[in-house]
Amino acid sequence: MKKFVRVLAMTTAVVALLSPVVTMPSVALADEYDDQTEQTPIVKNGDPDFNRKVDALLKKNNFCGSVLVMEDGKPLYTKSVGYANKSQKIKNNSNMTYEIDSIQKNLTAGLIMKLVEQGKINLNDHLNKYFPNIPGGNLITLRQMLDMKSGLVLPGNGPKKVLPDNKIVDSDIGSITFSKVMLNKWQYSPINFVLLARIVEKVTHKTYKQVFTKEYIDKLHLKQTTFAYGSSHGVNKAQGYTNRNPLSPDLNYHNPYITKPFETRDELGTGQVFMSPHDLFKLENYIVSGNMLTKESRQILFVPASISTYGGGFYNNHASHSANGWGYGFQSVVHISDDGQTAVVVMSNYQRLANDNKPMASQIYSLAVQY
Repeated sequence: MKKFVRVLAMTTAVVALLSPVVTMPSVALADEYDDQTEQTPIVKNGDPDFNRKVDALLKKNNFCGSVLVMEDGKPLYTKSVGYANKSQKIKNNSNMTYEIDSIQKNLTAGLIMKLVEQGKINLNDHLNKYFPNIPGGNLITLRQMLDMKSGLVLPGNGPKKVLPDNKIVDSDIGSITFSKVMLNKWQYSPINFVLLARIVEKVTHKTYKQVFTKEYIDKLHLKQTTFAYGSSHGVNKAQGYTNRNPLSPDLNYHNPYITKPFETRDELGTGQVFMSPHDLFKLENYIVSGNMLTKESRQILFVPASISTYGGGFYNNHASHSANGWGYGFQSVVHISDDGQTAVVVMSNYQRLANDNKPMASQIYSLAVQY
């Protein structure tokens, strides 16, 4: 996400220095955790040992949100914990939606690759074909942007008022910097995907939201997916929470994150969508193994293009892909196998550096692969 990268890096450094003082929740807090847990019926009988191990991981991490584990394309484990809105006493459940944040980048990459298949754009196109005024645009290709290797950086947080997409990007372009030294070197910089989303708009002559809705929401009949702005169409959105002290693992709901209207609009193509765990699995499965893209296109797009293994919005590992999103009181993580049959979706509406969900999600995926 555009706004969170530098803050996250700085706060992570603080956590690294002070982590010895971080303690896990007390027994009393663990008891409160039990009161907030809602077990959603699963479709097939999971392995009791598997369920016990995942339950233990959620409790150890003082987790708040929803988890879905798929095996052989069917639900193996699903559980929701904590409150979607504490003040209204609404608990998280399997149909609750959470902001996916930067996971959206691989969905934007999918839209770009679809346009490549249709012959409307080429991954070797240079950025200046679409944006003549961006520094370095004559050297940067769409492929490099998809892999975060463009050398582009957007200092600051973008415009602080609600603007249409084209005006947001126009404002961003005035602040973008280019480093030729970093060209073709990996550097996480969300502005790449903001520009790619705007290219989708330029080529299709539709808004990103319209294209996303047509190609994903309507085509897959996603019932628990909506944008952070505009009508929610009856979809239930969780409230995001965080702690004032980023080192605190507490689950106290004292600090709901109040998102300003311009913030999610600025996240064009990079962090504007709310989804339920099952909808997110269905969509990621469609991209990595379904008929959204040809096998050849997937092999071109989802490759470990750098030492980070990042490419096309995913971290691409041996026989699997992963993505994570963080910001505005949410953290979501997805792991999915090449064939789309095994997946773990972890979605939290309580963002805390002291309880980063990435290691836990990786552990659950390892258990699922062994199951």
